[in-house]
Amino acid sequence: MNDQNAHLAPDVAALLERRQEVWLALAPLWEERAPREAEYQHMAEVVEAHGLSFRELETLYRLEMAPVLVREQVSMAPSYKERDENRLLSRLLQHTHQLTRGKRLFWLLFSGLATMPSRHRYGNLLEVLHLRGNTPE
Repeated sequence: MNDQNAHLAPDVAALLERRQEVWLALAPLWEERAPREAEYQHMAEVVEAHGLSFRELETLYRLEMAPVLVREQVSMAPSYKERDENRLLSRLLQHTHQLTRGKRLFWLLFSGLATMPSRHRYGNLLEVLHLRGNTPE
């Protein structure tokens, strides 16, 4: 655990340590402009480095990231254009840490709506992973 996370509860700090790099790598899926090929390659490298299966990646995308980032993407606030990584990580951490069984079921039901604006980009990431030799289980 690094010094900037010392104020966090151990379970929250562990969650941040485990997810931070993946969340930041995948965040461009929700940006106004489409990710570049190099960004997709970076996303794939991070997913591979963390050993995420396609199922784990889908769960992370649908339940952890989409509910937070779709709100930013569709909001009228200009803050998303100049992404503040600390603010983004704080919101993702808070949301994910508070995912109870009921909230997971809720987001599973509504994940189609939450992922609709970025689903085609997520599909591009899956294609890049496949081209790199990864196959779904």
